[in-house]
Amino acid sequence: MGTMRVDPNFVQNLINPLEATSNTEQQLTAELSSGIAYTAIGQDPVGAAQNTVLMNQISTDDSFVQTAGTVESQLQVSDSALSSVVSELTSAISYATEGNNGTLNASDLTIISQQLEGIRTNILSLANSSYLGQYVFAGSQGTTQPFTLDTGPSPATVTYNGDENTQTLDTPSGQSLQLNIPGNQIFTASGANVFTALNDLIANFSNGTANSSTESDVAALNAAVGNVSQQRVIVGNSLNQIQASSTYAQSEVTQLDSAQNALIGTNQATVATELSTTETTQSALESVIATLEKNNLFNYLPQ
Repeated sequence: MGTMRVDPNFVQNLINPLEATSNTEQQLTAELSSGIAYTAIGQDPVGAAQNTVLMNQISTDDSFVQTAGTVESQLQVSDSALSSVVSELTSAISYATEGNNGTLNASDLTIISQQLEGIRTNILSLANSSYLGQYVFAGSQGTTQPFTLDTGPSPATVTYNGDENTQTLDTPSGQSLQLNIPGNQIFTASGANVFTALNDLIANFSNGTANSSTESDVAALNAAVGNVSQQRVIVGNSLNQIQASSTYAQSEVTQLDSAQNALIGTNQATVATELSTTETTQSALESVIATLEKNNLFNYLPQ
């Protein structure tokens, strides 16, 4: 009888495909868990490069949306404040016009002066509006209270302590949005100085008189209303633009997420099937190896 030849490296030859099968199982398990078709650049260099571009744009959009949320709230504070300022100035014009009609006595004019003082206090508070600890009408000097009142002299004076700088935010599409309006453009503009007109009227009426400057002061208040309204339009436009840009960025993120999933996403059903097949193969190989190691093949050679 002939002698049976047995490859002494038979077990080792089975270990190599077992290791390959094990690596495949780990890869498929990772794909199934993460939903990502590859986890290393070497698996798909082109796809990895394209994915990097998508991830960078998604990060840029996400960052903009977060910033836009804060900016939107800041602009809403500014818009609300200016709306209230217009209402306060409208009331001041009504009081000042009444005081200038020549029919009121000194006591009545004193009362009007006091009413205008209350309006000045309200407008000063609105001009010093803040959001998250930053004054919205201080230009770029967010931690500096923009307006201070000095009632020592008569008429009183109001000083602007901010600067004339505007701040901007670039959208993902490259558009530059204005985020603020310096307070001096709103409250102390030449020919439309809110506080100078109010302070002059308060001083005049507190003396029980309506002198020749009262009419020009009322005209200045009317000009101030027009100027504040114009500045509010700028704020409103910025608010609309930031909202539209944020909506666009959120929509783009959704589209980019879809593109990224199409690029690197895995087919869960297919991978699950491949993983099951691989696990079956691995189990079979392990069983054969275990049997061969337990029963040395040389025991079966003819004696």
